[in-house]
Amino acid sequence: MPPIIEGPPEPGEAPRPLGKRLLWFVALWCGSLAAVAAVAYALRALIL
Repeated sequence: MPPIIEGPPEPGEAPRPLGKRLLWFVALWCGSLAAVAAVAYALRALIL
């Protein structure tokens, strides 16, 4: 079974494809946006 958390790439290893890196960035951005929106709506519901 491969390790869950990978270490940094080896010095001679090729970098991952740009599309895969951008997909992770967009996924993290969408997740954080959804979390902030959920907290905001929950706080708004408590105030009203």
